[in-house]
Amino acid sequence: MDSSLWKQIKSGNAIAFKTVYQNSYQDLYAFGFRVTADKEKVKDCIHEMFCEIWQKRNTISDVENIRSYLKTYLKRKLLKDLVNDHQSLEISDFDQLPIGQQHSYEYLLIQSQTDSESKDKIYHALNQLTSSQKEIINLKYFEGFSYEQIADLLELSTRTIYNHVYEALCKLKKHLK
Repeated sequence: MDSSLWKQIKSGNAIAFKTVYQNSYQDLYAFGFRVTADKEKVKDCIHEMFCEIWQKRNTISDVENIRSYLKTYLKRKLLKDLVNDHQSLEISDFDQLPIGQQHSYEYLLIQSQTDSESKDKIYHALNQLTSSQKEIINLKYFEGFSYEQIADLLELSTRTIYNHVYEALCKLKKHLK
């Protein structure tokens, strides 16, 4: 894409904006899908990204390589969303993500299906736990509490918390085999 389109966007040219959007959407979608298999999150982030660009068009800097700029913008936006969603991504993972690697849509769809099946297995395995085990696992692994903090919160001994976590993990391993 020609950098003159970017200058036209900065000056408020809606047709140039639409051209950039239409010419880059598929490429950005495939790229975003490599960051996360959550199709809706990718679509939402692309839409939000373009809305932000249009809203800030008067203050954004000049861009020589539009595709590279948009991919970097999208990757940062997706990573920020993933971190905010309490998923186990560190900002340092940002540099490890593939930029030049291309996958076919078939491959990406298979990955999405595989991720979906894995989520279903985990969901069913978690449903095999008792309510207290679910609560303790949630506090330990999703909320980041220490064993001692969980013990204080639930008014149980630390040893009991260790036992509940151990039993829950054993059940999860059994159901995920």
